[in-house]
Parts: sequence; C-alpha cells; structure tokens
Amino acid sequence: MNESHDIHELDKQYAEEAPSAEFAALLDQDASRNCRELSVGERGSGKIQKIEGTHAFVDYGGRSEAVIAVQELQNEMGEFLYTPGDTIEAYVASVEGEVRFTLSLRAGSFEILRHAYRNSVPVDGRVTGFNSGGLVVNLGGKRAFCPTSQIDTGYCEDLASYAGQTLTFKIVELRKNNIVLSRRAHLEAEAARRAQELRARLSEGAEMDGKVTRVERFGAFVDLGGVEGLIHVSELRHGRVNHPRDVISTGDEVKVKILELKGLGGDKERISLSIKALQPDPWDDALDRFREGDIVTGKIVSIQQFGAFVELLPGVEGLVHVSQLAANRVSRPGEVVSIGQEVQALIQKVDRDQKRISLSIKALQQQAKQTAEAQEIKDFQAKQGKVPEDQGGPMADALRRAGLI
Repeated sequence: MNESHDIHELDKQYAEEAPSAEFAALLDQDASRNCRELSVGERGSGKIQKIEGTHAFVDYGGRSEAVIAVQELQNEMGEFLYTPGDTIEAYVASVEGEVRFTLSLRAGSFEILRHAYRNSVPVDGRVTGFNSGGLVVNLGGKRAFCPTSQIDTGYCEDLASYAGQTLTFKIVELRKNNIVLSRRAHLEAEAARRAQELRARLSEGAEMDGKVTRVERFGAFVDLGGVEGLIHVSELRHGRVNHPRDVISTGDEVKVKILELKGLGGDKERISLSIKALQPDPWDDALDRFREGDIVTGKIVSIQQFGAFVELLPGVEGLVHVSQLAANRVSRPGEVVSIGQEVQALIQKVDRDQKRISLSIKALQQQAKQTAEAQEIKDFQAKQGKVPEDQGGPMADALRRAGLI
C-alpha cells in the first residue's frame, strides 16, 4: 500500500467513525444554545441582517433568523429608523412555522393577549371612540377600554384628539368580555428603561444637553433624557445669583457638566450638575488685572455681620471687612452701606490661591483725608510763604510730614 493510498484510507476511516465525545459535547452545546424554545411575548434582541421587500431578517442567536415587518422599522413618513447591522430589541409575536418579531404585540388572538398580559408586554390598539371615562380601543377585533387616568403620564383634557390613532398600551385587566388598558403604564415602563440605559452611560465630568423641568429657590432641575439632575444655585453662573429664576427658566435648553453621581437608580439618587463649570472663570482675568494698592469701583451685592461683599466684575467679588468700612467704629455694616450702593475701595490684599480680594473703604477715606490735608497745607504755604525749617509748632510739623518743608 503506497503512501497516497494510505492517506485516502485514513480519510475514509475518519469520516466513517463516530465523532469523539469531546466533539459531540460541543455539538450538543451549540444545539442547546441555538435551539432554545421561544415563547410568545418574550423580549429579546438581535441584529438586522438584511431588509428585503416587506420584511427584515434578524439574527437573534437561533438556528434560523427571525422575521419582522419592514413597516415596524419605519416612521410615519416611511423613513427607515433602523438599517442592516443595527441591533434592535423586540418581542416574540409568533413561533409557529417561523419566529416573528415585533416591536410591540398586535393582538390577533386571545392567546396573544393572555401572553401579553402575563408577561407585561405592550400591545398596539386603534382608538375607535371615547366617552367621559376614557378611550374605546380596538385590539385586533376585540373591544378594550383605557381609563382617562391611564392615557398619559399627565392630565388629559382633549380625549377627542386620540380618536383614530394607533397607540401602544399594557393590559392591566383581562377577562373574556372586559379588557382594561393603560398607556400610562407603558410610557412609564419605557421611560424607566431609557433612564436605566442612560444611567449606565453617565460619568462624572461628562458634558450633556438637558432641559430645565422646574426651578426652585435652591436651584434648577434638568432632564438629561429620562433622568433628572440638579444645578445648585451656586453652579448656575459665575457671580452671585439671588434667585435661579433670575437667570434660568422652565423649558430652557441647557448644556451642563456632571459634577457628582451618587446612588444611581436608588431612592437617594443624586446627580449634581453645573453650567458654571463650562464657562470661562472670570477670576483668571481678575488676578492679572487687579493689584494691591489699586483703587477700584464696585457695587455692594451682599451685607453680612462681618462685612460687605463688593462686585468688581461679573463673578468676581471683594470683601470689605466691617473694620474697614469707615474711619469710625462700625457695629453693623448695614449702618454705613446698602445693597446696590456703588463704592470705591482700596485693594489691600489679593490672595491668588484662595481667589480672594480684601478691600478697604476706610484706607481710601484716610488716604483722601491726608491728600486733602496736604493740599490745605500747600495752599497755606503758598499764601504765607515757606515756613523756616527750624520753626516749630503744629503747622510746621504738618508741613514736614507732607514733605513740603
């Protein structure tokens, strides 16, 4: 037997032999993975492989592909919302003959309704009428009812506006002649699902777009797409904000930065946001602009027991300590200054690390007084002639201090 003959004989023998135990185990594992039984109403995901005619084919991990109607992948204008390669989440509408997917179950039999009810799967129905209590809905030829309180997440005034629309509901009560629906339950479940997906993508430091949902004294709440965060009043902008409504309103579209995430998904969830963090820091310019000894003009924006804050630039404030408000002793700052008053002060200290500026109105008043005294002396000297250096007396001492003799 030559070598070539031996090889052919071995190939034939290998093909005829039963698979090894290891290979058989792998086949069994693959079969169990691909041939798992699906049930109507089960939710799963898959990747769209191709779109042909009126159907699209979805690889969901089974031995064969699932089928979904093309119209479910389009919007009202007929534009495709999904394309081959996209992953979709859908429900099993049927397993008879072939696996059929649907984005929401369309009632075709009482059996499908029962599956949808037991598994909390949404169903589509057409609104055929309404009364004072709610909407009359056609579920695949079966009459159902959606109470007014269950139509939307908010209050519904115009029930007539829903007539003729095909909406998605959840079945909350199922009897042979009594089917009660809730669109609100479906909307809330979808919102919760989207919120959970969003939470998984959130990270501290991320920048996001949001919409202001309400404004309170302490800040503004922002919807990030199903999850709410809070912009504290101190994070609305650089500079003092008396009330958030002065700078932001409900319905405003805003860009925010996530400062802190705590307890996501829990009862004590906390998402701290900031608009200020995305704006240039005015202190960067102020620290280069202001120097000790400069005379500045600003507006009193806050009065405290220990002093008064003066706004020098938007977002930049200096503090006049109570001891520096006036030449005489001041017990309460409100006695000598008021909110909105414009004042001049001398910069005594600039703390670059702490971003603080110490001001003094008192020092400026004393400086002005000394200047006035010096001018008086100068005027007197011009009238009386220069006083001899050896001449004594208070006037001579004053002239010497002023550098005039």
